[in-house]
Amino acid sequence: MCSTREARIERIGAAIDEVAAAARASAAGHADVTELTDRLAGIWAMIAELDPILAARFRVYFPDR
Repeated sequence: MCSTREARIERIGAAIDEVAAAARASAAGHADVTELTDRLAGIWAMIAELDPILAARFRVYFPDR
């Protein structure tokens, strides 16, 4: 786990950049949806860890998830 809030935010930014690169670099012109879904879930987990209140709001907006 990253030690500072800034480092955690930087890691989230890097993860978002990795998802964007993976989406652009797919050989067939289409990103692997399963891989992107897993990466986005990981980013969401990092955000939820950084801001639990934001994560709690997600359940209010999308109660079925």
